[in-house]
Amino acid sequence: MIRLAIKMLLGSRIKFFGIVAGVLFTSFLCTHFQAIVCGLMTRTFAMISDTNVADVWVMDPAVEYIDEVANLPAPALDRVRSVPGVDWASRLYFGTLRARLPGGRFRSVQVIGLEDATLVGLPRAITQGRAEDLRRPDAVILDEYSCRSLMRAAIDPPQEIHGALDLNAPSRPLGVGDELTINDHRVVIVGKADILPRFLTKGTFFTTYSRAVRMAPPERNQMSYVLVRANRGEDPAALAQRIEARTGLKALSSSQFAEATVWYFIKNTDVVGQVFIMTFIAVLVGTVITGLLLFMFTAENLRSYGMLMAVGASSRILLLMVIAQSATAASLGYCLGVGASSALGELMAFAYLPYRLLWPSLLITGFFVLLVSVLASILSVRQALRLEPGVVFRSS
Repeated sequence: MIRLAIKMLLGSRIKFFGIVAGVLFTSFLCTHFQAIVCGLMTRTFAMISDTNVADVWVMDPAVEYIDEVANLPAPALDRVRSVPGVDWASRLYFGTLRARLPGGRFRSVQVIGLEDATLVGLPRAITQGRAEDLRRPDAVILDEYSCRSLMRAAIDPPQEIHGALDLNAPSRPLGVGDELTINDHRVVIVGKADILPRFLTKGTFFTTYSRAVRMAPPERNQMSYVLVRANRGEDPAALAQRIEARTGLKALSSSQFAEATVWYFIKNTDVVGQVFIMTFIAVLVGTVITGLLLFMFTAENLRSYGMLMAVGASSRILLLMVIAQSATAASLGYCLGVGASSALGELMAFAYLPYRLLWPSLLITGFFVLLVSVLASILSVRQALRLEPGVVFRSS
């Protein structure tokens, strides 16, 4: 009987493709919305991912996420180094400063100051220049991503129009050798690095710790974080707890800090709520389309169902037949929808748009598709179950 149900479904190709299209629409939207949110959330802790040499991050107890910095006193570095299980500890400066680009434009930029001797925290993917070039006077390394849109230099010297500089003159991406000022301090770009896109797009400059502190506004404390490498065989989470107990500072493993950053954005932004609303709308529309087409398909085959009931088919068999038809269309629509989302995600990656498809997203989408299929089956099978077997002997 299941084979007969599938043949009945495939016999009406237009309605079959319509049902598949409804499920495809639902699965595509559910998958794509979740993948975009996961991509955005991944960008919130991109700096932690780039700094993959650190097992533990030590910070002020008031810090809740990576971009919120409360500077530490200088002796905190030695206190962390004295904790058992610490292989090495390195200081890091992280702050948002103002840069004036060649041509006159201003941009808010992130400045990351690395330990002068070791340059711990510098991304491995240096696309232009060398890491050692940071030790040259006024040297900085700029990220590749921001050069495409934000960090640009005027091709020709800007002209004055009515006493003001023309900031809309043709421009080009900043390159190695270009000079600019950060907080009124001259810097020279000596290289470029390929880093992960950030949640809030800003130009990211890497330089030495001492140079970053000189560029930053004067404060009593300048050290933003302490990066810690655990001894071989040491559990980073256990080491973080030991550092907290010994120093009174907040210490989190890299994975814990990334998770805390994600939850901060989930709790304090409306991204998740908006995605839930869009997913609910997608499920609702998919249910209506799929249910309506299955209802029309069942109505057209009432005489066939009546004949089956007349020869002894039970309500259970009819229910299984309709569920089999719905499951077939749902499986095909689910695979096509997920495939379409994945293909579009590959295209989005070239444009540096957020997209990250995780296996829990596939399970959630599968649940919603199953929900749509069950609701559509219930809506369509009701008229078949109420059908009198004698209807097949009536004249049409």
